[in-house]
Amino acid sequence: MTDSIYSPDVVIVGGGVAGLNAALNLAPRKVCVITKNSLGINTSSSWAQGGIAAPFAKEDSNESHISDTLATAKGLAKSEVVREVISESINIITDLENIGIEFDKNPDGTFNLGLEAAHSFNRIVKSKGDSSGIEIMRGLTEKVRSSEHITVLENVSIDSIMMENNTIYGVIGHLNNQNLPENHVVIQSPNVILATGGLGGIFANTTNPRTSYGEGIALAAEAGAIITDMEFVQFHPTGLDFGLDPTPLATEAIRGEGATLVNQHNERFMLDVHPQAELASRDIIAQSIFDQIEKGNSVFLDCRENIGSDFGKQFPQVKSYCDKADIDPSSELIPIIPVAHYHIGGVKTDLKGRSSVEGLWCCGEVAATGIHGANRLASNSILESLVFAKIVAEEINKNPIKKIDNVSQTFIKTYKEKTRNKIRAKKYIWQLRSSMMRNLGIVRNSQSIIRGLKDILRIERESKGLSAKLNDMILVSKFIIAGAYKRKESRGCHLRSDYTAENDKFKLNIDQDLKSMELDIQKILETAQLRVDDKHVAL
Repeated sequence: MTDSIYSPDVVIVGGGVAGLNAALNLAPRKVCVITKNSLGINTSSSWAQGGIAAPFAKEDSNESHISDTLATAKGLAKSEVVREVISESINIITDLENIGIEFDKNPDGTFNLGLEAAHSFNRIVKSKGDSSGIEIMRGLTEKVRSSEHITVLENVSIDSIMMENNTIYGVIGHLNNQNLPENHVVIQSPNVILATGGLGGIFANTTNPRTSYGEGIALAAEAGAIITDMEFVQFHPTGLDFGLDPTPLATEAIRGEGATLVNQHNERFMLDVHPQAELASRDIIAQSIFDQIEKGNSVFLDCRENIGSDFGKQFPQVKSYCDKADIDPSSELIPIIPVAHYHIGGVKTDLKGRSSVEGLWCCGEVAATGIHGANRLASNSILESLVFAKIVAEEINKNPIKKIDNVSQTFIKTYKEKTRNKIRAKKYIWQLRSSMMRNLGIVRNSQSIIRGLKDILRIERESKGLSAKLNDMILVSKFIIAGAYKRKESRGCHLRSDYTAENDKFKLNIDQDLKSMELDIQKILETAQLRVDDKHVAL
């Protein structure tokens, strides 16, 4: 079949809240939104159970929200970014209400605000309890569908950002149809917005869709962009341990309503760990659960006393998962495990959402804006995504769109050569996910990082040319490994058993690009070989 060629003013890769909000705010520019699935389906945004943090309560304030965010970030957040995002939180809620999204309210018309871990006040704006993601995505999707300036290309995967002489020409991809392997989609545009989400799919246990494996980071890195903070992967403490892949999430708001964490001996272990017990920050709780599991204990969410029969009304999504597992939260304990949930690092961006490559913009989880530092405060992620989507759109709208010449067929052919052989490589993908979970999971150390690297390099060697998806997963894993090895401390959600304390020497961001990452990988191998020779490490 022939290639499909589009020429919008702006192309957006990704159809979650960041991508859709950017598209809406780019009007009247001609926009093309590209999604791997049908619009609104199988995105982390649509699966989000939390809400949007915003200081609506009388006793709350922007300053308090800022303070909580900075405290959770463990010294690495950019205060100007934190202030920018939080100062827009109330406006963002208004924007969403204006397109028809309804949020939970009290009889007097005020928001029914939830409490989540590490927040000083109830400030979580929710929609239909734990269905906020579904409702926000429903509203944005309906608005996008009815917007004449937006073209949506569904079931399309992007393989490369087309660049030449440091100039962006657009993106090239293919239809997700095994029967049409040669049907490429070419989108010519001087502005590319990556809103591809996170990378939880490279870990065996994750709440993310399987399509979230860091492809946006891989696309940006191959285009020459700076990547940063890759070692900071946030593990949510309470994934539902029902043997499912992806792992369903038990929202943090459940603990905000009084649920406790216990082991099989009915011991509330968090009481001895932190003054806020179950409402401590995610990194602390995830590590504590990990410690319990390492001791051979099972861990459960106990909702029986403080939530009881109201569970289904307050948390309909989680209740539906429990029903399928034949568990009644009002009378039974819910088994849980920590799971890869959110990636704090990504493509390094400035306060306007610009990457280090001209014409390449990022918003949402793929972007490393600096708001989260070393650890993310609950319900700040959808807020950040919506705010930066709007910022990126406004910045692009300020300037006239550059016209680019039609991309030559020779140019397109060059990119096609890079994106062949897309057969599935399930065995190697599962090996990679298992190794990353085992060796680069909640707690790492020098030995586990090196073991993980050896696994990734073996998979890379054995699977060469098998799968574009696997290639991206390998590349992203190597970025994480390089960052995790270099950060010889524990900070936020990066925890090392061989460097258990924070170290002011590492109160900085670890920036990488393709070349520096490969050099770092080589140094790790050289160091590992020396240590093996010295019999300091058994690999």
